Amino acid sequence: MLHEIEGVEQERSRVSGRPEIDPAVPLLACVELEPETGEADGPGAYASRLREVLAAVYGLAAEEDFDEEQLPLDGIPAWFIGVCRGGGPTEPFAAEGRERYTERTGGAPWEIQDWLSRFDPELEARGWAFWDLTRAPGDQGRLRLWLDTWGEPFFSWEELRWLAYVCGARTVSDPITLKPQAWAEEPSA
Repeated sequence: MLHEIEGVEQERSRVSGRPEIDPAVPLLACVELEPETGEADGPGAYASRLREVLAAVYGLAAEEDFDEEQLPLDGIPAWFIGVCRGGGPTEPFAAEGRERYTERTGGAPWEIQDWLSRFDPELEARGWAFWDLTRAPGDQGRLRLWLDTWGEPFFSWEELRWLAYVCGARTVSDPITLKPQAWAEEPSA
């Protein structure tokens, strides 16, 4: 799906602030996450890390030329660069997430430039747009990542699964589609 600059800017704004219900969005995809527990790794820390990476990459998508051989890494958190293939040392939550990702998918860790390229506004590889991150019903430390998939129940999201795991998730469910009212009833994380 094509992500025009205006759409990227909308995603960027939703990373830092809760969106309004949009009647043009009939369905949202929901990915349930179970972050590591503990004060340093709980849902609040997890949400901060996820939002920090997304804010940085949407900034790149809105401002940089993806035709260049290498995208600048300014603003991308060092721990995220480190967890990617070919990166350097990283935080324990990210290293554990990298292992969980490879166990779950059988895939190799993402290389940072390959991962960033999925956010190229002119590339039609990313089948989702960030909507919100909420606390799941009953809380228990679980979070829900909400995505606009233009009503599609099946979409490309491997780059997002990678991010979800390396931010410190123990588990990452497969997406399901729900009405936006389900999202609206949950508090942002």
